[in-house]
Amino acid sequence: MIVFGMLLVGVVVLSVALMLALRRWTLDEARTETRLHQPGAHTVVYAVPNGQDPAILMAALSREGFTAVSDTEGGQERLLVECPDEHDRAQVRSIIEHVDRAGFDGPEMHVSHVSFEDER
Repeated sequence: MIVFGMLLVGVVVLSVALMLALRRWTLDEARTETRLHQPGAHTVVYAVPNGQDPAILMAALSREGFTAVSDTEGGQERLLVECPDEHDRAQVRSIIEHVDRAGFDGPEMHVSHVSFEDER
């Protein structure tokens, strides 16, 4: 009976720790989204092609040290990428262009030239 009680307490403690960790991660993500949506934020906006998973692009950008959040506007999936200067803009473009990615439907998608919303 004591072993069962200790096991139950252990499960409860682990569950609470997991919930607190997820809550902190969610709040951190919300702060990042708020910061990147501020009017004075230095960001570039990339419209993700239909059928493409933005998480793959976000992971590639994160590996290179860029902060990006997913956003939807008018039914179009977009990435907001923190980009303080022009050199960073070129690097973000290069990262997106060179990411190998599969579409939701299976075949691999290749992007030849990336343009940001402010360049159209």
